[in-house]
Amino acid sequence: MSVSRPTRRPLPDFAKNDLPVTLYPACDLWRLHETGLAAIFFSLNPGHRFSHVNCPFPVLYLAEQPDTCIWERFGDDILNPGAPVSLKLWTSRTLSRIKVPPLKLCDLTEATTAGRAKVDLSALTHAELSVPQEWGLQIQQHPAGFDGLRYRSRFDSQPCLALFGRPGIVKRLRESFVANLVDSPEADAFLHTHRIALV
Repeated sequence: MSVSRPTRRPLPDFAKNDLPVTLYPACDLWRLHETGLAAIFFSLNPGHRFSHVNCPFPVLYLAEQPDTCIWERFGDDILNPGAPVSLKLWTSRTLSRIKVPPLKLCDLTEATTAGRAKVDLSALTHAELSVPQEWGLQIQQHPAGFDGLRYRSRFDSQPCLALFGRPGIVKRLRESFVANLVDSPEADAFLHTHRIALV
């Protein structure tokens, strides 16, 4: 007998929830992106976790650790038996730092915030992307006016940010080149630690 758990989507009165506002300090975060393109690029890619097509603002995804960026881009290939990690794709990516200003976040890594939002980890990592995308939409529209949301990577459980492209935010961000992934000591260490061969 199979047992299933409910899929938790935002309740109709989500906007009435008194969600805590986390004051996130100015800091450097990490971004893995296509070489030759700007690291600061907001979009509503339907293949991304919180980018609902009806979101009022596009989204920039960042991580607090460089390894998390690599996991988020290559994790499905790494964990899929028999699916090699593409050398061509690996060499087409660049690691950059993004300096962010102080932010007002909906921190879904905090139990109090997740509890008030009535969300659980399975909803935020659901294979059907429409589920976490609904959460992204509702958090963007919440009257608290969040600058973004903080969540955990489904691969290494480390914190990530989905930053909302509200007016004026781009001018407050600064990007700096770190290394092409193929030349990055962090990336080399990642390959060695997880015994990954590029094909």
